[in-house]
Amino acid sequence: MGFDEIGSAVSKRDLKIYWLVDVSYSMSGEKIATVNRAIKACIGPLKDASYDNPEAKMCVRAMKFSVGAIWHTIETPIEDFVWYDLETNGYTDTGAALKLMADELTMEKMGNRALPPVIILLSDGEATDDYEAGLSKLLSQRWGQKSVRIAIAIGNDANIKELAKFCSNPLENPPLVADKASDLVKYIKWASIEVSKSVSHSIIGDNSNSNVKLPPIPDNQVMIGSADDSEDEIF
Repeated sequence: MGFDEIGSAVSKRDLKIYWLVDVSYSMSGEKIATVNRAIKACIGPLKDASYDNPEAKMCVRAMKFSVGAIWHTIETPIEDFVWYDLETNGYTDTGAALKLMADELTMEKMGNRALPPVIILLSDGEATDDYEAGLSKLLSQRWGQKSVRIAIAIGNDANIKELAKFCSNPLENPPLVADKASDLVKYIKWASIEVSKSVSHSIIGDNSNSNVKLPPIPDNQVMIGSADDSEDEIF
């Protein structure tokens, strides 16, 4: 931990990671099972990443959305985080999810010293509510604008143009399209672990996500914990 000019300990800077997960009926079966499996596999490596950077305090939280949106977990330090499997029902109210996310990114809740939050949106369809209104509310928040926003499309039926609007840098980092289980695991782990490592080591003055250089997106490499291609489920 660093020290200020009079020698007292400087508090850690918050790094918050959010998973926004579509739990509509179309996510049933292998899709939601893969999401549950992948997020569980992220917990250990995220703990290691947090330990390796004592200047950042890593907290995680998950939201589920179908008919409306609701927080699935409370905000928790990664050291204490426990994952509870998601189940599916209802529609795809992505707009409601973005509005709920915006409520967490106020200056009152985030403060001035936090690192850019990492927001990972996972969906296999398109919004069944007012997506544009939700996105507008998210981007109206200072921390919404400065967040590192990554979208993962699950299967080829997802609305890629819609998800691209969510991404913080859609030209360099457009939505990732996972059409099989191993790809979904790989992308969730990349977005959760590798991106968060990059953000946690970018102790920067203006907290701008433009200064966060994201790691290369995994291509056809095998990542620890990914599904065996010989038994890979196609979405």
